[in-house]
Amino acid sequence: MNVTLPLLGTSLVELRHALHREPELSGQEAATAACISGWMKEAGGEVVTGLGGHGLAAIFRGVLPGPRVMLRCELDALPIDEEPRGDWSSCRPHVGHLCGHDGHMSWLLGVAQRLAETPVARGEVVLLFQPAEETGEGARAVVRTSAFQAIRPDYLYSCHNLPGRPLGEVSVRDEAFTCASRGMIVRLSGLCAHAAHPENGRSPAMAMCRIMQGLSRLPLQFADETGLAMVTLIHARLGEVAFGTSPGDAEVMATLRTESNDMMKALAEAAVSLARSEAEEDRLGIEVDWCDVFEATWNSPQANDVIREVTAQLGHDCVELLHAHRWSEDVGVLGRDCHAAMFTLGAGEEMPGLHHPQYDFPDTLITLGVDLFEGLIRQHLGRR
Repeated sequence: MNVTLPLLGTSLVELRHALHREPELSGQEAATAACISGWMKEAGGEVVTGLGGHGLAAIFRGVLPGPRVMLRCELDALPIDEEPRGDWSSCRPHVGHLCGHDGHMSWLLGVAQRLAETPVARGEVVLLFQPAEETGEGARAVVRTSAFQAIRPDYLYSCHNLPGRPLGEVSVRDEAFTCASRGMIVRLSGLCAHAAHPENGRSPAMAMCRIMQGLSRLPLQFADETGLAMVTLIHARLGEVAFGTSPGDAEVMATLRTESNDMMKALAEAAVSLARSEAEEDRLGIEVDWCDVFEATWNSPQANDVIREVTAQLGHDCVELLHAHRWSEDVGVLGRDCHAAMFTLGAGEEMPGLHHPQYDFPDTLITLGVDLFEGLIRQHLGRR
């Protein structure tokens, strides 16, 4: 990443635009991480690298003992072509920061700037820059590294910008905040035959159709359970484009989504059972694989109370969400053993949605995000 800007003395808008120009995909964030590492050292942080790949953390210590507060953001971008914007358009074809992770990083860069000026009185601040959030692999990889065990937090906070909501609106929810989700891939194998004599083969066509119908109806079995359960069919393929051939293989893909990890386990088991039953009926081979596996993000009421208090101190209102967000986040893995909470900041009602080619993180959100994160830190650790 060709960034020569210093952290101290440079506006966060400039830093955000520099990050936006040179995005990197999940698992490939080496240049971004190197740039962040340099900025964290400039701010006086003790840098820990190699967290789940290219992840890194910067530690800022107070003089007195106290709790460890971790703030987390994401390093990775998306494999999507963006529409041009200003002089900070992506320099990399088919790669763009279209989820706002460049803005999320700028929040923590702003916190580092302030910690360099005014250290905390006690405890520790850990600024975590996590890799591979978009694939759901990053947080699990971070937790598996021994270096993370040494910086496990007492409190963990993260935030995501939210297009479609008023600019700067803070929203929280106790317990389930974002849904668990996972991609299901069902592969059926039968036997090809001539299209004139399909009886000589074993076509997976009917089983594929029954599996698709069954998966679509599966959430109805959970209608009396607590919380959301969804199955969204995303792709299907039957045989090859060959009019003289009766197909011998098929593939069905679906996304499962629930508000809790327990319900996801039950929904996934039911989906596998359904697919295997339909395959067996037509004497077909079957393989089931999973990808993009995300746990539900579960918010601690104690951590949420701190968010509410800091938001009020800044003169803003906290909106209490009635339902968990349907989209998924992997930060819940990081917060299993501590008081953790994710909140959202509205990115504007007219802003195109996340992952849209026209989406761009609003620079006007940067200062408010830094104020909120710094307020959370000071609430726990004070200032020297």
